[in-house]
Amino acid sequence: MKPIFQQRTIRHDTVRMLRAAAADKRFLLDAAERLPGYDRSAIVVWASEDRVMPPDHGRRLAKLLPHGRLVEIADSHTLMPLDQPAALARAIREFIRASAT
Repeated sequence: MKPIFQQRTIRHDTVRMLRAAAADKRFLLDAAERLPGYDRSAIVVWASEDRVMPPDHGRRLAKLLPHGRLVEIADSHTLMPLDQPAALARAIREFIRASAT
């Protein structure tokens, strides 16, 4: 997240990418339709207090993935890496360890 806040060119590219994805609704729909075919382990880490992307969306996303696992991070909002960076890192680290075995 830090490069987005600190580097103008990265922030510019990020905004362009997000606008392009939002402008083409078919892009996201196509991606969602392919999720049930993803045959590897996946973790969906979601902010429990998020109002922009409610927790139910995370639950639905995890269910779309055949080997998906949902981890909700308590006391976090849309910018989870800023709200709960240690909890997010722990969830990712545990997922990687479990996937490696």
